[in-house]
Amino acid sequence: DKENAFLLGGMPIEMRDSHPDYPALVIGNYILGAAPGSRLFARIRGTEGLSYGVGSGFSASPRSDAAQFSVNAIAAPQNIDKVEESFRDELATILRDGYSEEELAEAKRTWAQRRQVSRAQDGGLASQLGLWTHVGRTMAWDAELEARVQALTVEQVRDAMRRHLD
Repeated sequence: DKENAFLLGGMPIEMRDSHPDYPALVIGNYILGAAPGSRLFARIRGTEGLSYGVGSGFSASPRSDAAQFSVNAIAAPQNIDKVEESFRDELATILRDGYSEEELAEAKRTWAQRRQVSRAQDGGLASQLGLWTHVGRTMAWDAELEARVQALTVEQVRDAMRRHLD
């Protein structure tokens, strides 16, 4: 019953999920726009009240170098330019300053919980096992990814995001 504008942006990244920077981009994106208390949601929806919803995504495949970073928001048409400006500013801030130790620690905790819950659901587990069977992996790959994410420092996350996001 109301007019809406939709912001969608993205960029390709040449990377597979086996790339050394993959874990840092996964958790960096999680903090930016995929976590429940993400930076984008807290700022653009919470503090500024500019959008109905906002988020970001990052995906990479075990079979292709065509990774993708994306951002999306839905807002009133008169706010969409401000939403884009706030997104650009937030990304620039993160690329310049990185995340805090507290943000990273909380993200690691909630990201790991989310994965654990997904594995506890039949559909999520079957989907993961099917993909790993198709590409010749086992759940040990998941355990290694989770260990790599848990070992990340704020500097590693910031530096990986600087290398790959513009």
